Amino acid sequence: MQTLRMTVGLVSALLIAGNVLAQAQSPTTALPEPATLQERHIEAMGGRAALKKPQARHVVGQFNVPSQGISGPLEVYAAAPNKVSTTVRLSGIGVIRSGYDGEVGWNIHPALGARLLDGLELNQMREQAEFYGLLERGKFVASMETLEETEFEGRACYKVKVTMKWGEEFVEFYDKETGLLAGNLRTQDSPMGAVEVTTVLNDYNDFGGIRLPARVTQRVLGQEQGFVVERVEYGAVDDSVFALPTEIRALTESS
Repeated sequence: MQTLRMTVGLVSALLIAGNVLAQAQSPTTALPEPATLQERHIEAMGGRAALKKPQARHVVGQFNVPSQGISGPLEVYAAAPNKVSTTVRLSGIGVIRSGYDGEVGWNIHPALGARLLDGLELNQMREQAEFYGLLERGKFVASMETLEETEFEGRACYKVKVTMKWGEEFVEFYDKETGLLAGNLRTQDSPMGAVEVTTVLNDYNDFGGIRLPARVTQRVLGQEQGFVVERVEYGAVDDSVFALPTEIRALTESS
């Protein structure tokens, strides 16, 4: 949220006085509590019972970077309580893999090689891997505060500040009309350092009784990349899917 600082004392005083008078003449509407917004989001997705029912998930779709003409299939496997494995096959680049097996977070990139995640990058991976994380945000979230009504990507939203237990802060946007999460603004760690990422969630569709965003767009470093969901399957996922790749095991053994 931007702060406008006036350097001329008289103008500042007049603005403050006018603001106080306006508030006295027109009552303000109380902002909803973050817990209320979260529960509305959960209900809009299908409800707690629906979200708690599956124990594993397989998401298939297409990843693309339009400005560079890069695209390819993406698969995400996830399982309770906190395992995830992602594979992206991109034309002209190769296979990018990442995952978390409940203890170790990792990434393998054709240009960067194999890496173990740590610090903020590992904390964010742990949070994202929590299968029922939406229902149990208290595991990672220290506090939340509804800041204001605002517009995000052309939608009227409530802006919520989230503070994580490791000190990270970011903002989320909840659609006033649907109650669904519209996106967030968050700093993410990467091999290039910390980068600001805008994530936009669109086209919520029913996938097996749960409404999920069918189109996810991210803007980072002036570039847009996206993921379109083609199908979501629920059912058992073999634990071998989350086994550490050979390159990653070698790093854990040498660290």
